Amino acid sequence: MKIRVRNYHLDGYGHVNHARYLEFLEEARWLFFEQHGLLPLPGGLQLVVARIDIRYRRPAVDGVELQIISEIKELTVRHFLVRQTILLAASGKSAAEADITIMPVDGSSGRAVRMPETLLTTLQAFSSL
Repeated sequence: MKIRVRNYHLDGYGHVNHARYLEFLEEARWLFFEQHGLLPLPGGLQLVVARIDIRYRRPAVDGVELQIISEIKELTVRHFLVRQTILLAASGKSAAEADITIMPVDGSSGRAVRMPETLLTTLQAFSSL
């Protein structure tokens, strides 16, 4: 996914606010799921972010284009880890890197559940394992 940094993404220091990076990453994950036929999820299943580990590498400023790369790095029946990298498109240098742990949750009970076999198989096809 690509996104152009706009002035409303910036903080008082003139670079992308840290919270905006989380929004960019979330949008890229939803796009990834849509593009790979993973939505809608079966049987009231929800995919919930359980953990985010993000490392900010370089500032992104107004007008630059960012490219977000998403890949599945870990996959179990209880969770999967998506590694996302935000690149400054012109230079290819990393602006931020994040590991996001996602768990399947039953939408009605709110409890973590095992990943349905069909979803697990589909995610395996897109993982870099």
